[in-house]
Amino acid sequence: MDSDEGSELYASDVEHNYAPNIFKESESDGLIDSYKPSFDAYFTHASSHTRTSTNVFSQRVAPLSPEEHSAALARASVHAYTPKVPFDCSSFKRWARELDEGFNILFYGLGSKRSILNDFAKHVSRRGHVTVVNAFHPSVTVRDMLASIARVPGVQSTSTSVLTQERVAEHFASSDSPHLFLVVHSLDRSPKIARAISSLALSPHIHIAASIDRLNAPLLFSASQLAARKGSLFSSDLPTKNVGYNWLWHDLTTLAPYTAELTFADRTSISGASSSRARVDITNPVSGPLTETAAIHVLAAVTAKAKKLFSLLAAKQLENADSSDVSEVNSTHNPHDQQHFGLTYDALFTLARDAFIATNDTALRALLGEFRDHGLVVSAAQPGTSGSEVLWIPLRKERLLKLLGNLDGEAT
Repeated sequence: MDSDEGSELYASDVEHNYAPNIFKESESDGLIDSYKPSFDAYFTHASSHTRTSTNVFSQRVAPLSPEEHSAALARASVHAYTPKVPFDCSSFKRWARELDEGFNILFYGLGSKRSILNDFAKHVSRRGHVTVVNAFHPSVTVRDMLASIARVPGVQSTSTSVLTQERVAEHFASSDSPHLFLVVHSLDRSPKIARAISSLALSPHIHIAASIDRLNAPLLFSASQLAARKGSLFSSDLPTKNVGYNWLWHDLTTLAPYTAELTFADRTSISGASSSRARVDITNPVSGPLTETAAIHVLAAVTAKAKKLFSLLAAKQLENADSSDVSEVNSTHNPHDQQHFGLTYDALFTLARDAFIATNDTALRALLGEFRDHGLVVSAAQPGTSGSEVLWIPLRKERLLKLLGNLDGEAT
């Protein structure tokens, strides 16, 4: 090929130059241009080893105390912006038509659906009796649901026997019975109510509209229950065949906050992202991270000498943290990484003996036993030594300072 023309490329040039020149150096900038085929490049990259970091995020996130969690929620609610998804109430007629055709409706999607379902309950109240069940309430039981249904005229007989879901389904199976619309909020929050509803859903005159909030909610329903259909096969003589749901699934994404649904949630059980995977020493049977509230309860139940020993260990741990590198202290987010600022057992025994807290090894181990049982003091073998033990308190610096201040205030 003539370099002066430069516009024509021959196949002989490609065949001649491609094979020997796997890497060709550019004359202009000295860079190496790769002429590897795509399949060679794929196997080159696929054969390389990938490095996985040992810094697990769940172990590096410090757990939140209940007080910190409540304060964070209060701050977030002030600046929170909640987008609203427009909803057309004309869907009520379609849902009511589907209920009349013998289906039950299950609503899913992100956001609270309570207000929309309550409006739908008012819409169908002209067609029959309506019962609303707040399944997200921890105190709501199957008996409460049946008691509410029993207020429908004609359901509760004159007998004093307990009303069951089978009797309710049998009552609404008759042709002259009224229609019952059962609206259930957050059905997945109460598996017992979900099982009870399966005995009612196939009754011809019982119509159910329920909502779910969790991703794993469909696991509550078996394949046979989902495949069950309403019809003339309902029989009070064969109650085992009258179990199912006959759902129609509707996406009802509202992006509305779960204000009512989370009102009764136990927020004291929320301890942070690392609560289920917190790294605890195997010699301590306590599971989960230590919180400031738990430490206060433990210290309130121990003797005065035990409190002095804890204060001594906490003061030395804070002193070691202050004398360490600032970057090292700031990088230690996990409370269990406070081992770097801990105290060896021999050093603690010397300090406790000088302070007349424990004069022998047996007394010191007895005082430490109560703290170890509750995870207030943890221990591990000191790296690079044989048999030397390091003791420390698995609390962050600011929490340990606050706890030590409370102990000093009680002592004075």
